[in-house]
Amino acid sequence: MARTKDTACTQAVRARNTALPPPTTRVLRSQTTSQPLSPNTSKVTKPRPRRRRQDPWAPKRKRRPNPNPKPRPPPPTHFTCRICIEERPTADFIKYLSPNRGYWTAFDIPAPCIAHLTRHPRLKNDPVCKSCIGHSMSARLDTLGARQVGIGCLEPGCTEPWSWEFVMHYLPGGAVLEKYNLAMMHVWKQDTTPQLMTCIAPSCAQIGLPDALAQGYPHVSCHACRLRQCAVCLVPWHADQTCAEYAAANVDAQMSAPEKETLRLLQEKDGKRCPNCQLVIEKDGGCDSMLCPGCQTFFNWTTAASVVPGSTKAVSATLYPNGPYVRTPQNGPVVCEMDRLEGIVPPPDLVGDVKVYQPKDGFITR
Repeated sequence: MARTKDTACTQAVRARNTALPPPTTRVLRSQTTSQPLSPNTSKVTKPRPRRRRQDPWAPKRKRRPNPNPKPRPPPPTHFTCRICIEERPTADFIKYLSPNRGYWTAFDIPAPCIAHLTRHPRLKNDPVCKSCIGHSMSARLDTLGARQVGIGCLEPGCTEPWSWEFVMHYLPGGAVLEKYNLAMMHVWKQDTTPQLMTCIAPSCAQIGLPDALAQGYPHVSCHACRLRQCAVCLVPWHADQTCAEYAAANVDAQMSAPEKETLRLLQEKDGKRCPNCQLVIEKDGGCDSMLCPGCQTFFNWTTAASVVPGSTKAVSATLYPNGPYVRTPQNGPVVCEMDRLEGIVPPPDLVGDVKVYQPKDGFITR
């Protein structure tokens, strides 16, 4: 019975292995090798002609005019201001110009602010009228001061500086313009170099602008009371002393006797004082350019005052090393330039190859 069972199982396995595969529509290569080759049915196509647009050598075709052209819409005559919400004619707005035109183009406003305040022809954004630009400057003058009038436009976050010509073009006239001019006068007094100088005489108090490049500066004379004074120290003129020596002498006047004795010992080592903080410095070599270790001020070693004022003559720190004293062309005595200007000493035609003149008003600085 066991042999019969094994034979039946073996027959079942053989029958399963020899079963035909399921039908399929795929054609195997082995089944097509015996078939004859099909004739070539490929179609020969003619080469396409090159398009006219793609041919760089073809002459350009002229466009035929449209016999029925559509009329263009007329340009707008009025815009609406986005600040005051009023409809105004286009003349009350700034004309749009491309900021990339170049420096030779005269813009009505700074180039970066054109996109903020004008109407772009494609974006169709709402512009800002000229009246609102002027009113914003007037409000900025009242709230922030004259310095901030020309900083930025009405766009939030804009910090583009406006030149004086732009501000004067849009700022309202009358009392607003007068207020702006007075405020800018105070700004100029604070920022001008050199600073405006007030005469130190209590009975005079005249204001003048000294010339820092003139020979003899800082020795100036008031045009009203003729008081000679120092434009740097703001004291009566210290003859035969530079500004550094005068400042050092004032410091020594407040010292005690032991401190002055210490200064004499330092003077033997050729020490000098910082012109800013009067710190005593000893030089151990190098050039004349010095840096004070106390106040971090740069100064020239030859212009600094000695430890004991008057021990070593310091060179004037002005543009002309001779200071207010000049020598005559005939190698005569050293004469004060103010004496020469006031006629105390007969002036020659030339004083050190520099013509002598006297201005009509203002401080005389020669």
